[in-house]
Amino acid sequence: MSIVSYIVIALAMGIVNMLLFRRCGEATPVRLSAGLLIVLAVSAIHVVLYYLGSRVGSLLSLHSPDDPYMYADVNAYIFLGLTLMVIIKMFAPYLRKVPRLPLFNLGDRRSVVAMAVATGINVLLVGIGTGFVEQGHALHKIVWPLLTASLLLGYLGLMFGRQKVQLRPRRWMVVACVLLLGTAIAACVNA
Repeated sequence: MSIVSYIVIALAMGIVNMLLFRRCGEATPVRLSAGLLIVLAVSAIHVVLYYLGSRVGSLLSLHSPDDPYMYADVNAYIFLGLTLMVIIKMFAPYLRKVPRLPLFNLGDRRSVVAMAVATGINVLLVGIGTGFVEQGHALHKIVWPLLTASLLLGYLGLMFGRQKVQLRPRRWMVVACVLLLGTAIAACVNA
């Protein structure tokens, strides 16, 4: 995978974080300095889960000792399947007229850790899929785009939530899902 694919995945996960922190910031507003630490902690947990998923995916990927590209298409289809599963899981609550989305108390540390782990499951699954198609070790490609996008967009969402700025969450989630799907399809085409 190229660095562009990692940046696109990071933008999609950052948009999801923006929507999450906008909801939670409106329900339980916190000071911006404390909010920055919360967003940084959640982003760091997501990066760790994404990296662990990538390592697990690279261990589970199919390889041939004779031809390293023999199973590249199969690995790309596994990445596409995992990405489709994450897209369906993320977009399903938005199909209702009034979506019932999870809210977390940003003032409670346990709730913040639970939020990071609960929302990090999607990041972990995308990381596992990424590990299937990645050739070699990609620590810096994984860490820096995701940390930057999650931190900036999550903090922006927290500020939007505090000010009660109206977003169109369905449209933003469609954008995030299209970005993820485009990356998975590109991996299948390039395999």
